[in-house]
Amino acid sequence: MCVRFRNVIVVWKNLVHNTAALATADPDLRARAVGEGLAVLEREFPRRRVPTQIAGEAQRVVRRVTGNADPYREAKDREIGMAARIITRIRDRFGGDYPGLMRLAALGNAVDFFKDLDTVVAQMHSPVDFVLDQTGEFLKRLDTARLVLYLADNAAECYFDYPLLAQLAEDTEVFYVLKEGPVQNDLTMDDLVRAGFAAKVQNIITTGTDTPGLDWETVPAAVRELFERADLVLAKGMGNYETLSECGFGHKVFFLLMAKCRPVAGSLGVPLDSFVAAFSSTDSSAGG
Repeated sequence: MCVRFRNVIVVWKNLVHNTAALATADPDLRARAVGEGLAVLEREFPRRRVPTQIAGEAQRVVRRVTGNADPYREAKDREIGMAARIITRIRDRFGGDYPGLMRLAALGNAVDFFKDLDTVVAQMHSPVDFVLDQTGEFLKRLDTARLVLYLADNAAECYFDYPLLAQLAEDTEVFYVLKEGPVQNDLTMDDLVRAGFAAKVQNIITTGTDTPGLDWETVPAAVRELFERADLVLAKGMGNYETLSECGFGHKVFFLLMAKCRPVAGSLGVPLDSFVAAFSSTDSSAGG
């Protein structure tokens, strides 16, 4: 059974309100979208499903009711612009080896619509120290890996992902995995094109879904096959952590994230806003 957080319903209710507010300025339409989105939460949470799956359904309803296919478009463009400016200032301090590129990629996970951009910019200049660090184990397994999947998270993170992605591509076959359609501020192909990276990444696929994280129940067969064939899966962000951390793939899923909410931090056993680079806790073979 995947990770479930009892107090996340408050977070997802706020998300429904935020998504509706971004989707339309029409107060009547917004109220209808909020009502139908919250109805999804109230109906599905008692069924003990993965919270991100439920949130994906609720946001899908908001998009349908408002007729806005990408409510977070402006927020993503703002984050992408900020990332493009700041990456030139901080890139050199991380060097070109794998440990440095891992820290750079993890730092990108601090970019988040739910945080004030001034706060995010300040975090960009802070050191990245992993509270949980199994980078060495990841690199050991990478030596014999023939296929690696790199699961993207937020749109602006592509600037921080690309140096690590490019290095991985020199050593093995790697696929960059994006969302099929807009959900929150997650990375889609359209975002990657806007950021100028689509032509630079050789292998790109989508999850086939428009939900946060990787909803294993709804991904198409081609994605399932590639996931099962992969030797390593590098999963960015909390959505991927929640959907994959205890779903039986601990032997190859490596989480790279910032624990930006208390439920995730508590599940990982780390302080809030800690950086983590670790295999699933269900993976007994991973070293400390």
